[in-house]
Amino acid sequence: MRRMLLSLSRLALPVLVVACAPEAEPADVLLVPSRATYPSVGGALEHRCATLDCHGKSERNLRLYGSSGMRLAADDVPGHGETTDAEYDASYRSVIGLEPEVLSLVCEEGGRAPERLSLVRKARGEEAHKGGARIVPGDDADRCLTSWLSAATDKDACARAAEDQGSE
Repeated sequence: MRRMLLSLSRLALPVLVVACAPEAEPADVLLVPSRATYPSVGGALEHRCATLDCHGKSERNLRLYGSSGMRLAADDVPGHGETTDAEYDASYRSVIGLEPEVLSLVCEEGGRAPERLSLVRKARGEEAHKGGARIVPGDDADRCLTSWLSAATDKDACARAAEDQGSE
């Protein structure tokens, strides 16, 4: 009996070592939209989504930072100044971290069927969302967001969407 236990322990040790070893390389690489063009998109979303009563607060799973809402630096005041690069970076990380696997599929397929993302469905009002519909399918804000997901950011649509926010 003792000999059998000793033999089993000799077999189990290598299995445990291999089973507990860290993976050598990540199994999958997730594709995400460009960080370089995110400020155009962030500008289009900021007044629609990043106000202090919505995604511009830390309790939200999607946190958006910017001049009109939650600020990253303690000494920056909401409603004053410009959105900083650090704020765009924090918002970008929040957006791509919301549904990374689904986002990767949408990006991998050239932006096809962006409505797979809750970000798009909620913004369009196609899924329950406290803020209601914030963009209309096909409008400048929608074209801005969906073009970014397809790696062909429509900066003109983004600029118009950012300008239109003052009238909402």
